[in-house]
Amino acid sequence: MQIEEKHIDFIEKSLKLYGVQSESLREDLVDHICTYIESQDGNDFNALYQEALQKFGGYASFQNLQLESNFQKIEQQMTVLSKLQFIGGLLLIILLVLGFIFKIMHWPYANLFMLLSCAVLVMFLAPVSLYGRYKKSIHKFS
Repeated sequence: MQIEEKHIDFIEKSLKLYGVQSESLREDLVDHICTYIESQDGNDFNALYQEALQKFGGYASFQNLQLESNFQKIEQQMTVLSKLQFIGGLLLIILLVLGFIFKIMHWPYANLFMLLSCAVLVMFLAPVSLYGRYKKSIHKFS
């Protein structure tokens, strides 16, 4: 069967109606459904569309895909936040150690390293850490 533009619009609207909010996921599902319908013999779009939905698990399966997609996106954000926290903590430790070494040896710029470590803590590490905890609490309650 040949798919027309009105059929594609119908599939997109029905997927949006049944809870597939992600644009990329919706495009992939539309592509798979259209490919399945085009590969089948027959002229009745509605029957082929219902058959395609049943083959892919129905609308509940699409909603589960959307939830899984959201979960993966949140996990990716949490991974990035963890990496930022690690880098910020490492930078903080390096600056503190350098500051202490310079202070013990009475070398110049010891106070600069100490102030930079405080600045990294206050302006980078603490906000990233608090934002990560906020995101985890939102994800836990949703």
